[in-house]
Formats: sequence, C-alpha cells, structure tokens
Amino acid sequence: MLFRSVNGERLFLKGSNQGPTRRELGLATPEQLEADVTLAREAGLDLLRVHGHISRPELYDAADRQGLLLWQDLPLQWGYARIRTQAVRQAGEAVDLLGHHPSIVVWCGHNEPLAIEVPIRTRQFLAAQVLPTWNKSVLDRSIHRALIKADGTRPAVDHSGILPHPAWSTDSHLYFGWYLGDEREFPSILARVPVLARFVSEFGAQAVPSEAEFCRPDRWPDLDWPRLAKSYCLQKAEMDRYVPAANYGSFDEWRDATQAYQAQVIRFHVETLRRLKYRPTGGFCQFSFGDSQPGITWSVLDDQRRPKAGRDALAAACAPVIVVADRPAAAYQPGEAIALQVHVVSDLRSPIAGGTIEARLKGPHGERAWRFAGDVGADTCALVGTLQFTAPDACGSLVLDLDLTWSGGSAHNRYVSRIEAR
Repeated sequence: MLFRSVNGERLFLKGSNQGPTRRELGLATPEQLEADVTLAREAGLDLLRVHGHISRPELYDAADRQGLLLWQDLPLQWGYARIRTQAVRQAGEAVDLLGHHPSIVVWCGHNEPLAIEVPIRTRQFLAAQVLPTWNKSVLDRSIHRALIKADGTRPAVDHSGILPHPAWSTDSHLYFGWYLGDEREFPSILARVPVLARFVSEFGAQAVPSEAEFCRPDRWPDLDWPRLAKSYCLQKAEMDRYVPAANYGSFDEWRDATQAYQAQVIRFHVETLRRLKYRPTGGFCQFSFGDSQPGITWSVLDDQRRPKAGRDALAAACAPVIVVADRPAAAYQPGEAIALQVHVVSDLRSPIAGGTIEARLKGPHGERAWRFAGDVGADTCALVGTLQFTAPDACGSLVLDLDLTWSGGSAHNRYVSRIEAR
C-alpha cells in the first residue's frame, strides 16, 4: 500500500480521482474549487487524487481547511522520450510550490507510463507492464529520486497503474466490467493475486449524465456515435459490451441503464476492497469524481456537479460503517446450496458495542430470518456469521436485506439475485 498511517494513526483511505475542475482551469472560480473538496467530503471520501495535473491554490487551501487528504500527481501521463531533465526539474518545483500544504500526503511521478496505442487486452500490453522500459526504469526512477530529495517527509511512488513487480512498488488500475471481463470477476482475481489489492487507484465504468443535450437525444436511436466518441469521450466498443444502446427503446432508458451499471460497478468494487481492509488493502481511488466539461465519462458528477446514480452508490459504500455479505450469484438453480458470509466494516475510531444484525431473505419460498449480536472493534472488518440455505424449488427473485443497528446509528444493505431452472 502507499502508506499505512497519517500522524501515526492507521487509516484506510477512501478516495476518488479528480481532473481539472474546469477544462480552462484558470477560469474556475474559487467557489468551484472549494466546492469540489466539499463534495468529496460529503461523499464520505478521505482522499482526492489530483489526477495528472497541478490544480489552483484554492483547491489545496480548501483541502487544508476541510481535512481532505490529497494524492498529488505530476503532470505526466503515458509514454515520453527525452524529457528526463525537464521532468526532474519540474518534480522539484512541484514540491517547492505545494509542499507546505499539510493536505498533500503522497507524490506520484507518472501515471500509466505506457504507450497509449498498446491495446489493454494483449500480450504486448502485459509485456509493457512487467518488462523494463525507459519510462518506468529510467525516467520514473529519476523523478522519484528528485521527489524524495526535495521532500523526505512524504512517501512518493514512481508511477501509477503498473502491475506490482519485485523491482517497484505501485498501485493497481483494475477496470473489471469495462476494459477487463465481467465486473463480477473482481473479487476472485484479488483472491488469486492478493498483491493487486494493496491499493486500487482506478476502477469504474462510463455513464451518460442526466442532462445530456449534447447527445441530441431527439435523434435516438441514430445518435452521432463518432461525434460522441471524438468530442465527448464515449468509448463505444466498451459501452456496447456492457450496456448496448441497441437493447433499449429510448434514450432515457439507455442513459438510466448506463448510470445503473456504473453504480453497480462502483458499489461492489468498494464493498470488495473494504472487506479486505488492511489484509492487504490500504484503500482505493475510484475513477473519477467530477467532469471538467460535458461528456460521457467515468465521473459520478457531471461538469455542472449534477450527480449520476454512481455518486449515491459511492457515498453509500463509503459510509463510516457498512454491513456487507458475499455478493450472491446473479442466478441460482433450484435446490442449490448457498452460503454467504456477513461482515461489518467500521472506520470508526471507537468500538461498536452491542450491535445487532437482522438478515431477512425473501424469495418464492417465503421469508427466512437470521439474527446476530455482538461487538465490533474500532477500525476493522469483522466476520459476523454465515447465512446457509438452499435455493427454493420455485423460480423467481431472491432478495437479501441486512440491517445493522447499534446505540450510535444504523446501516442497511440489500442484495438481489434470482432462482432460474437450468
């Protein structure tokens, strides 16, 4: 993980990536810059990654005041050549410019130091990840040395988004459900390769914003797809793989489906990572928080800071205390044996005393209930118990509700599956 404590106290980091507040950053008002910090805090985030750029002074001042931690990138992304001298100089100048801000907790030299023309699902991409390259092995190590020399009080990472390797410590970009397979594969991949879970600094999916006149919805279904790809960031091939427009009868239905899918990806990625709290996960940064211009992007807030469904999913999954179960399969067969572990994840600095969990399973068979009670330690993930049952013979929906109550508050979660005959 990037670091284990702040001011000597262990902290699991819940974060998001933030690009420039506005495309023309100089035109962003101080109020807009401070609002991004406020919105991040309101979403339950501890950390904002200033992604691939250096922002305006007002953002750092606001983070200092509001207690939001910042991961500061240098403005380097993808592949370069013959820039080492300039990059090293800029690394030192970035520390001179921003190092007095207590909100900055980590420096990052280079985001995804790979050639962007390498397709992500190829052996060539994997080779670029694990084999030495000038960008990773020369440029980024030089930048790292410059950062440490200029600021020996904070951790610095060479680069972001490179698979963990014995030669360097880095974080993971894991886009299951967008670039990589099915989003349901995420937990099983982390179980097989735990080192990937140390700090996941990018994950998510694109979604259409609620106000999307730039899409010309009146032309549905014949939208100008090349224009949306070129000018508004839509990745049509990936969108067609997960939320194909052809499956929906109206623009509104498709837009809402993209937001529901993004919310689903965010929710279950965060729940998975929080269940791995400190074993081995040190935190995460969802991609991304707010847009700088209109677009179909990974953000949970559009350029006017109107929320998508993913924003509420992010905030709910980042609540100080959550109750979670193993995610049920999308479908079960009648008579199939099912076992789901239930955990409580608490970021509170004091224990939860006398907590009670009510689990209710509703399906074609009727309803079944379980009850658990006990204490939960401070800043921990605790296994509560296991729900064991057999899928009913009748087909239909299967809904699991979890309710945690304690003297200081409550938490709720719901999982939906179905029973289907083969």
